[in-house]
Amino acid sequence: MKKLLFLTIIFISNSLFSQQITNTLSGAFKTKVKDELYNPFTFDGKGRVTIGEFDEVGYEFTERNDSVVIFVEKTVFIFKKEKNQLKGISDWVDKKVYKSDIKSFSNTQQSDAKLAQRAKFLAQHYDLNFKNNATFLFDLDENSLNQKIKQNEIANEKLCNEGFDESCKIVFAYKFAEQSGGFFETLTNADNIKIKPNKELEKLAQKVIDLGNPDGYGLFYTYYYFTGNKEKAEQSLQKGLDLGSPYCAELSLNIALSELENNLSEEIEEE
Repeated sequence: MKKLLFLTIIFISNSLFSQQITNTLSGAFKTKVKDELYNPFTFDGKGRVTIGEFDEVGYEFTERNDSVVIFVEKTVFIFKKEKNQLKGISDWVDKKVYKSDIKSFSNTQQSDAKLAQRAKFLAQHYDLNFKNNATFLFDLDENSLNQKIKQNEIANEKLCNEGFDESCKIVFAYKFAEQSGGFFETLTNADNIKIKPNKELEKLAQKVIDLGNPDGYGLFYTYYYFTGNKEKAEQSLQKGLDLGSPYCAELSLNIALSELENNLSEEIEEE
């Protein structure tokens, strides 16, 4: 009897605290604030949201209970659902309120299996790589930090093996750092980094491409550039740009800005 009661309590607890993860939110959410940069948010019910009137590509999002998390480049916008409103609770959208014509929210389960899995992947991605990670660099000593980084790498490697492209990109970054002398060396001495050809890095970049993410060509650009194969690096970058890779677009912009900065420095020296 005690065992049955224990199992019943566990079942009820799991039911009460189970997380409803989906990505079926749809419709436009607008703010009345004039000249607001992020307005409107238009959700397609299939895991993507456009931000602003001229955004045609959009960003991925996931819902968990009463929260909506939007992955915008290297950060996240987080909202709480309330009646027919989304209330911002993270950087960039904090305290901003967006209203919709819908009367209330309903966490409808995603009927498409791939989209449902994507929502779950993104929820795990948020927990692993965004939630509470903003301060751990400053809160931990070097040994604890290295341990935290290794744990994060292992967790992302698991998701990568399960087929989540964003985690494969993160694992690539960790492996690249290992090859280039360590995490801090990569951050502080990027101009002098040289690495040897590495099959594991090649496989990770290719896996990202095989999973349908053209950012893998940006990873190939980084890999070939620092192994000294500039021709293959440029070819990879162009391929990613042709396929609409946001990461390749960011790389291309940074390259152009760097070249502009170097040219200006040379002109100043000549003068």
